[in-house]
Amino acid sequence: MEERFGPWRLGRRVAVGDYADVSEASRHDAPPIALKRLHAHVAREPEVHALFTRECEIATTLPPHPGLVPGLDAGAVDDRPWLAMPLIGGDDLRRRLEAGGPPPRGTAVRIVAELCVALDHLHGHGWVHGDVNPSNLLVARGDGDGGAHVRLCDFGVARPAGEPGPVRGTHAYMAPEQVRGEPWTAATDVFAAGVVLWELATGARLFKRGATWLTMDAVIEAPVPALDDADLDAIVRRALAKDAAGRTDDAGALATALIDLATARGWVRDDGA
Repeated sequence: MEERFGPWRLGRRVAVGDYADVSEASRHDAPPIALKRLHAHVAREPEVHALFTRECEIATTLPPHPGLVPGLDAGAVDDRPWLAMPLIGGDDLRRRLEAGGPPPRGTAVRIVAELCVALDHLHGHGWVHGDVNPSNLLVARGDGDGGAHVRLCDFGVARPAGEPGPVRGTHAYMAPEQVRGEPWTAATDVFAAGVVLWELATGARLFKRGATWLTMDAVIEAPVPALDDADLDAIVRRALAKDAAGRTDDAGALATALIDLATARGWVRDDGA
């Protein structure tokens, strides 16, 4: 039996989270899209509703960029808000890592370089994502247009740079200032990108521990083991300084450094990434 949600015909479920789900959906004769909906049992919670409303605002008004998943439209059905997004073929980076292990070194560098270019665009418009992690990185299969293969999604906890607010994000990818509940800056996202790069390069988890409080303590206190490539390690350390004041807040410059390294090493684009 066909499932309906207002004007939408729902297809397969793409993802399910604590507060929302994403399904393939279509209306009229238009091509299918990805429809994100708040769960009915949380849709009337003011804080959750406000966060989702902000996510819809960012996604639908931010100038487009090939490394960010845009919002196509937004609305509500019976006080349950929804966000329509392009349907992107492929998997998130976390699933790819779990299924196939870490990618080749050149692919890892390219993934994070593309992520940093997207972050630079986001930061240039005054926003901090606040939840950069492999589950929020969609790796598309062969766009065929020379554009980015990696797209950052989910602006659910994003906030304007410098705005105070509660602790939010994915603990193992938070920056130390994020764990401490301090205002976020562009450097907060750069730290998360550095964690992603270190994990892609090693196949290990950098700060993840068995309990949340241990993970958060590791983010603040645990040293970062050196990578086996001194040049790449030097770039990673620019992103992973514990003190935000000593960390680069220029995602674009980090992307350039990674691209320059890849070029110097002859790491070519891998169609399997």
